[in-house]
Amino acid sequence: MDRIFDKLNISNELQNTGAAIINRFRTNVGETRSLLERRRARNRDAHARIHYRSYVFLVAMVIMLSMVVIDGPVGDYGRAWSPELKQLARVVTDIGKSGWILVPTGIFLLVCYALDWSALKERTRIVVAKWMALAAYVFLSVGVSGLIVSLVKYVIGRARPSHFHELGVFAFKPFSLDAYFASFPSGHSTTAGALFAAIALFFPNLRFPALVLGVWLGFSRVLVGAHYPSDVIAGFAFGAWYAYFQAMIFVRHGIVFQCNANGWPVLRKDYYLLNPRNPGSAPVGISSLSRGIVRIPNIAGTITVAPPSGPGPDPHSMRAICQRIIDSGTKRYKRRCGTDIEPCA
Repeated sequence: MDRIFDKLNISNELQNTGAAIINRFRTNVGETRSLLERRRARNRDAHARIHYRSYVFLVAMVIMLSMVVIDGPVGDYGRAWSPELKQLARVVTDIGKSGWILVPTGIFLLVCYALDWSALKERTRIVVAKWMALAAYVFLSVGVSGLIVSLVKYVIGRARPSHFHELGVFAFKPFSLDAYFASFPSGHSTTAGALFAAIALFFPNLRFPALVLGVWLGFSRVLVGAHYPSDVIAGFAFGAWYAYFQAMIFVRHGIVFQCNANGWPVLRKDYYLLNPRNPGSAPVGISSLSRGIVRIPNIAGTITVAPPSGPGPDPHSMRAICQRIIDSGTKRYKRRCGTDIEPCA
């Protein structure tokens, strides 16, 4: 009897815990919606313009050129790829699966929504909220773009290169729901385009390496015989554009990104993941929230730098003038006696 009651008590506790988590999840979702509405209402970039016409025209021209000029020779030569190259491409191409990105970011978001935020310290809430916003951006960029492409490819119904010798390049069977007629555009390339566009926005100094890696990852689909070059170009271009589009949606809500002088999304100053190369242009990144930062005004403007680690003099009693020095592309600081150092909240 006692065992039965113990089991019932455990079951009741589990039910109560589950109900509490669900209620907390609903509450956090509702608060997120309210927050987004308030931020959009007071954000100066709420009506930021989204560019697409020139991009769509350029990409369409490149896709048509690839279909007419490149896809045929590539489809004809596809059987001649060396086995070693195909094996390497099969290893590389699996990186383009969206599950690698969607599963960890999705789990992180679910855990964050299930948290009791009132039990967290203020600085912890700030850091977790910002990482949550970054994870949400990556999840939406990769997930929504991949979902759209998964629907479009079955609507278009282009034959894969495995049917090249029987049907040719321009073989279509719309709405067939056949995986062998779901070549255009490439889903893996869409994931690669969205992911590496996000990386380029998070780390502007890595734009070129991210582009190169993304293109190689996309074209691994050609080497394994799953897509034509035009499929890869279309998927990669759409994924990259959708990452930009999602960034502009975040800009309109004043989260993660803001518009620069040219109307393009750039990472907000308080969302830097690494210390920027130009310390005079923005505060140090999220990592500095856990240890505090010090603001040093100088003639050029307000500069934010991290305080020295370990024991040292009280930064509030120090007086210095911060002068930036450019040496081989790296900016360094020299402190001199002069101006007060005020703390940055």
